[in-house]
Amino acid sequence: MIIALAAAVFILWYVVPGAGTGGEDQEPGTPGGTVIDTGDTVVHGTYDTAAGDIWYFDEGRMERYEAFSERRPELDLSDVVWMVNVDLDRAPYEDPSPAADPMSLTTLVNKFFYLPPDFSPDDLTSINNTMMRSEAAGAMNVMIDAAAQEGHRLWVQSGYRSFDIQAGLYAQYSSADGTERADTYSARPGHSEHQTGLAADLNSITDAFGATPEGIWTAENCWKYGFIIRYTEENTDITMYKSEPWHVRYIGMEYAAGIRDLGIKSFEEYWAKYIG
Repeated sequence: MIIALAAAVFILWYVVPGAGTGGEDQEPGTPGGTVIDTGDTVVHGTYDTAAGDIWYFDEGRMERYEAFSERRPELDLSDVVWMVNVDLDRAPYEDPSPAADPMSLTTLVNKFFYLPPDFSPDDLTSINNTMMRSEAAGAMNVMIDAAAQEGHRLWVQSGYRSFDIQAGLYAQYSSADGTERADTYSARPGHSEHQTGLAADLNSITDAFGATPEGIWTAENCWKYGFIIRYTEENTDITMYKSEPWHVRYIGMEYAAGIRDLGIKSFEEYWAKYIG
């Protein structure tokens, strides 16, 4: 199996020179192309996205790819690669990795990547009765105004949460519902996107929000303002959280549009392929 996998990767590298280098220089502008970020200039170029292109392949993870492929034979090789690249071959909270750049607008924080206890963004600003990072708060205010113009009232119920606040919430939930159930809807301290200052819970924290006019509008339009619905029914198997139609995450308009245009279901997959 290892020989076969190695042979497949060799063929990919031969057919697609440079495959496996990964990184932000391969961010897609539109399906079938890439965006080369040269600093202040974004250059749209072409990239062969035919089946078999795995530019995010990491030779150093070969043994993990092989092991995960054997455990999940139903997965395509390309899916095996990106999932291993974000540690989905491991159990949640088992030997998690530190978030690569906590202040990045695209930092990945989940059950496999964590923020240090003392991390707090240095650009928090007030919005409603909570706080968010300055850029995210500005985009949120623009989105709230846009929604209002169409007759929808949005507000931020919860934004930034410190490590200690999240620890208290998680302890409360796990005490009431048990750890296993709490893990489906609450992040353990250090693993909450709210600590980044880039996440927001809108309006009412209930499943019913998704079916309200405000929830429907948010799902259809938040990408225009740099937000994504972070936890959906479609990505539960990846995020390992129940659907939260009220929880949005700011990643910037360019990346949010990329996820939408490519039809990618989770930030984990997009991050593994085009950011990490």
